[in-house]
Amino acid sequence: MENVVPFTRNREATYIYKEQVLPINADDDYKCIPVLVERLADEFFGALKLHSKVLALRIDIHTHTPGLKNTAIEGLLRWLKQDLNRNYRMKNIGHMWVREYGERKKTHWHLVLLLDGNKVQDSWSVVNKIKCYWEEKKQYGLVKPVKNPYIKIIRGDTDSFNEAFYRSSYLTKERSKNIGCERTYGSSRLYNKCSSRL
Repeated sequence: MENVVPFTRNREATYIYKEQVLPINADDDYKCIPVLVERLADEFFGALKLHSKVLALRIDIHTHTPGLKNTAIEGLLRWLKQDLNRNYRMKNIGHMWVREYGERKKTHWHLVLLLDGNKVQDSWSVVNKIKCYWEEKKQYGLVKPVKNPYIKIIRGDTDSFNEAFYRSSYLTKERSKNIGCERTYGSSRLYNKCSSRL
């Protein structure tokens, strides 16, 4: 019997990568970019090799500063990882971000964090740290958590993996990607880190 993921999906497609069927938030009108699906999958695979539980957190980051570069989101991630290491002794933090532009939302980033779920139990404290850095310290713009922003993935549990990956695959959509002189995505390299240990 097929695994049924216990949540409602508006759009559904699958993508096969490394012999695994990945549920993605896509259809004929809302296509996903294959290289981004694979990059995201590698981060998920790597996180679950390193941690028996992974807290997958999705958050949207907006700016009111025209022309703000990707160095802003990269600076946020450097600061956040240092803070989480200092306060939670958390290393091997995964992430993926995409930069988008829309007439209504202007420049914004979608971010997925993959955290050690044995050390952090919910998203509130992490989201609060991000808000303090982005909104108060740097005053770049607003941080907007999405509805149901986090899912805890248990290694070997297909349902929790599929739910988290499906929700995170929103980052891989073609629509609104800002193609130009700025990169449209960035990620950690957890899977490479795992491979180098073999």
